[in-house]
Formats: sequence, C-alpha cells, structure tokens
Amino acid sequence: MHPLKAVCLGSWLGLFSLQFSLPWLDYQIDLYWVLLLSLPLLFPLRGLWRDRLYTYRWTGFMTLIYFCIGISEWMANPDLAHYGLGTTICSILLFLASIYYARLLGIRNQRY
Repeated sequence: MHPLKAVCLGSWLGLFSLQFSLPWLDYQIDLYWVLLLSLPLLFPLRGLWRDRLYTYRWTGFMTLIYFCIGISEWMANPDLAHYGLGTTICSILLFLASIYYARLLGIRNQRY
C-alpha cells in the first residue's frame, strides 16, 4: 500500500470516528447532527479503497466542509476545542493526501 493511500484511509477513519464521538464529549448534540456529519463520509469509502482516481479528486474537495466545521468549532466553542482541532487536522491530512495521491494515480494511468 502506498503511504499516501495509507494517510488517506487513516485520516478518513480519524475524521469519521471524530464525527461519531460527538455525543460522548459532554456536549448536548442530537444524533441527527451526528448522522448528518458522518453519512457523507461513507460515500467515498469504496472508491478510496479501490484506487478510483475520480473519487480521490472529489474527496479532497469534500473535506473542505469538515475543515470549515473544525476551524469554527476550534475557535468559537471552548467545549469542543479538541474535537475542532482533531477535525481540522484530519481534514487537512485527507485533503492533501487525496489530492497528491490522485495526481500520482493520474500519472500512473497516463498512456504514452
């Protein structure tokens, strides 16, 4: 397994687990919001696992939503500062790794 793919899958797992950890953070949040934040992360999982170039391309841009959520919770809500920091770090890692791995897959798939 390529290291960039491992970073993609690891940061995806970290981001997904952070979304599901919200009800256990001593902060009142409905299960509805947890599902609303977690379900979009399930869409790219199959393509990430099977090295689909298109999936890596749009996954990088999907993580920008989680970056915005992470930054806003990190700065604005002291109760969820650890959640916001973790979400921000995982979304940055997923963004960078998916974009660079998509570039690598595009170079591999070029025909000369």
